[in-house]
Amino acid sequence: MNRKANEPLGRESGVLGIDAGGTFTDIVFMSGDKLEVEAKRKTPTYHDDLMITIREGLDLIMQDVDPSRIRAINLATTLATNAIVENKLRPVGLILIGYDDETISKAIQRGAFSTQLIAKVQGGHSAKGEEVAPLDEQAIVDAFKKWGSSIEGCAISSYFSVRNPSHEIRALQLAAEHAPGMKITCGHELATELDAIKRATTAVLNAGLIPIVMDLLVSVEEECKARGINAPITIVRGDGSLVSAEWAKDHPVEMILSGPAGSACGASYLAGAGEQSKASWAIDIGGTTTDIIRLDTNGKPLITGFSTVAHHKTLVRAIDIETFGLGGDSRVYFDLEQNLTLGPRRVQPLCVAASEHPEVIHLLAWHVESKYVGEPLVVFRGKGKPDTPLAERIVERLSDGPQMTDTLLEKESMAKRSFNELLNMEARGIVNFAGFTPTDALHVVGLFDRWSREASILGAKIMIRDDTKDTPESFANTVRTRMAEIAAARLFTKSFSIDGLQMSERGEGREIIKLAFRKDRPDSAQIRLILNASLIGLGAPAWAFIQPIGALLDEQSVLPEHAEVAGAVGAAVGTFSLEYAVRIVPRSDGLFRVHHPLGYTDYEQLEDAVRETQDFMNVWLDERARKAGASNPDITCERVDEKAWISGGTHQVYLWTQLTFSVSDKMD
Repeated sequence: MNRKANEPLGRESGVLGIDAGGTFTDIVFMSGDKLEVEAKRKTPTYHDDLMITIREGLDLIMQDVDPSRIRAINLATTLATNAIVENKLRPVGLILIGYDDETISKAIQRGAFSTQLIAKVQGGHSAKGEEVAPLDEQAIVDAFKKWGSSIEGCAISSYFSVRNPSHEIRALQLAAEHAPGMKITCGHELATELDAIKRATTAVLNAGLIPIVMDLLVSVEEECKARGINAPITIVRGDGSLVSAEWAKDHPVEMILSGPAGSACGASYLAGAGEQSKASWAIDIGGTTTDIIRLDTNGKPLITGFSTVAHHKTLVRAIDIETFGLGGDSRVYFDLEQNLTLGPRRVQPLCVAASEHPEVIHLLAWHVESKYVGEPLVVFRGKGKPDTPLAERIVERLSDGPQMTDTLLEKESMAKRSFNELLNMEARGIVNFAGFTPTDALHVVGLFDRWSREASILGAKIMIRDDTKDTPESFANTVRTRMAEIAAARLFTKSFSIDGLQMSERGEGREIIKLAFRKDRPDSAQIRLILNASLIGLGAPAWAFIQPIGALLDEQSVLPEHAEVAGAVGAAVGTFSLEYAVRIVPRSDGLFRVHHPLGYTDYEQLEDAVRETQDFMNVWLDERARKAGASNPDITCERVDEKAWISGGTHQVYLWTQLTFSVSDKMD
């Protein structure tokens, strides 16, 4: 619940949840035994300096919360994901031990590694964990001498290191001797799964992220201390669990999809998804994109595999999420076939632009009076430097203020080509756009009134074609319906894909979905799309669209209180968890080999192998969990013995045993 005006602050301690998103950063303070929202704030996200964002957010929330009441700070952030997508990783070297030339060449050709500084070193192990060749230690020393100060970090990946990490461990020791103080990432520390290239990719991304994330977390710690906040800082991982800031500094790659994971956890908490009898879908609608995330009947986000970011395939486990370009600020226009289209490009809503630049009203009004029909796209001067003759001419024409695209390009002989180049200029930051958006549609129909409704109505009038009987209100309702249809269609096809089926949104698949959305054909054959899952709306614009989406799919839709800050809520209520798997395989000589974090050990009896492995892993995981932020680790183990039927199903043969260890924190 939110504190009312002039109501004294409570004295119960609580948790500060921060979600640094793409458009806004949300901060909530949740207090009491049940962790209820007591205060919440939003502030714009400054991508060039996230620390300014955190600083302004803390100053805002401190107006409502005494710093002495904050017992923990939990942070979800898109920083790691954005750094990879925008190719802003710090320079690192990559040492590949035991990889063959062909494997490395193919990986480089498809851009698997985000560095060109690669040293191929002799060594590595077999699938059984046995050494294939001695480690060439001198080659590692030579690599560090060659790279010198050109790198800020290093990744080490040895072939089959998950079966025997000894070469990675030795390479780490050599790195510490010849590059003291440098942060080194070993592949076996990040993943236990087999896939050498993905493990190397994960290690490189981690090494490149370490300086970036360390800078952020150190700054957050300093800003908190400056405000008298003496509380531990934890980070939301891509699977929704929490780890300490110290752990995150060494394992930042685990922060991939941290923001969406926080939203999923927040949706589950706010809507009580775990208390329902069926699964749920969290639909997080932002200004630029929409995320859809499946929650199971226990309210837990679905984790089906490993994350891929900007074509980099990793071994980082993260929530199953689908993101597409649709939001409150999506550009609305008619394509070449005159189909009403939304997104994926984001533009500033006309209503916002007119509130900040009153001259926009005059531009739109002039076009309405001139009976101009088209897209009301207003062009502003950006910060980028013009880099083509056309860009120089455009910037010169914008020197007196914003202009509509038709007047801006009227002197260009090839208008269509020039318009496409104008779109490219926007991507390069030379110009910025304002246009009609779903946010404008809400202003037209009177559902939203924060900015200039006049600008939105003028924009709608410009977009209405002469061959229709549309009014600004009916056109705006069509835009709202179209946005709901796009989201509902993506939701339905995503549901199919989780079940291993594929349904295209084009061709016959698209026609089936369109027919199912037609609710005005009582005398015709009916098609219904049934998800058998409730819908949970999240994000600032969700209040306007979640019910229409639910109506299209004949499903219950929920808009929980505080849905607009669900990511911050999810961060605040997150819990610690850790998982590690150990496999025991039979050898041809009758022994049983255990592949554990420090290498392998052979046993004569399977049960001895299981018992001693459990004893070892309980100690090893307790230490690891405490480093990751657990104060009182609780470790459980699940055993699976895999067997196969042979000889026509007459008897079974033993294949392997897997011990899966799960760690939680008793203090949660």
